Amino acid sequence: MPRGIVAALQHNMRRALSGNRLDEAADILARLKKEDPLSAATRGLELEYYVNSSRFTEADALAEQLCRLFPDSARILFLAGKTDYRQKRYESAEARFRESLRLYPHGQTRHWLGKTLTQAGKFEEAESLLRMVSEEYRHALIDLAWLHERRNDLEAALKAYDDFLAGNPGDPYAAEQRTRIRARMLEPEQLIDEVGALADLDEEIPPTLLPEFIRGLFETGQSLRARQEILAHADRAGPKVAVQIAWVCYRAQAYDLACTLFIAHLGANKSNVKYLNALESAAGKCMRLPDVLAAYKTHLPEARHLYGRGRSLSRRKK
Repeated sequence: MPRGIVAALQHNMRRALSGNRLDEAADILARLKKEDPLSAATRGLELEYYVNSSRFTEADALAEQLCRLFPDSARILFLAGKTDYRQKRYESAEARFRESLRLYPHGQTRHWLGKTLTQAGKFEEAESLLRMVSEEYRHALIDLAWLHERRNDLEAALKAYDDFLAGNPGDPYAAEQRTRIRARMLEPEQLIDEVGALADLDEEIPPTLLPEFIRGLFETGQSLRARQEILAHADRAGPKVAVQIAWVCYRAQAYDLACTLFIAHLGANKSNVKYLNALESAAGKCMRLPDVLAAYKTHLPEARHLYGRGRSLSRRKK
């Protein structure tokens, strides 16, 4: 196939991936693998497709292979770093992003290194990197807000969301997070009163506020009401908010509720070691280890690490 056509396919593949049109990307990838199967560009696009599709078994195997075949490719190392980041392997992600930057300094790599260092708790360097790229990559401000929140500097987190929304006023995610941060800045009694005022007006509680609202109820000794609100609202909260509520319950020692919510959303978190540890701990405290074992079995054999965890739980159960 003429190189111009291959280049056009690669261009169209990148556009499909950036637009998250994964079915279209799969069709283009099939053509590329037939016409230009061995190039670093095609193999890199294949890796990016696996990462974007959350096909991490294939992504891991391909990333290791490509890092051996193309050790001087900044792009391959960047994508391998994203593979690690998406699976919360932050130490390995950091090393690959740093090597990618050494080979070819690029703002996008600095952005992802900043995200990685934030997750690893290396806030000073992370903040420097995120600020450095925030003019070119405005979403770095959202990552900067998360950094400040992890530091418990809620005023700075709120400012970062405000700065982002000044240039992106219609962004729903940033608006929801700003609402959530404002809720965190209230005393528990104030937040409970505000949510009560919404109820008096027959307004639904915004899902973004639910975790902080539930936390406030636990902190003010209203455990029964917290349970009632979870049962009333958890189904419509969405997976991400439901997991946040699970963590609130876990920290409030409402282990039965935490276990139920953790199990319900195991599929999207089956590679998250911290999540699995909390699930097993909660289940042990409320005598629900058999439920966790049953949930693990539903995700075998694609999540092979659950075999070992299941065996350990079986020994604890005896």
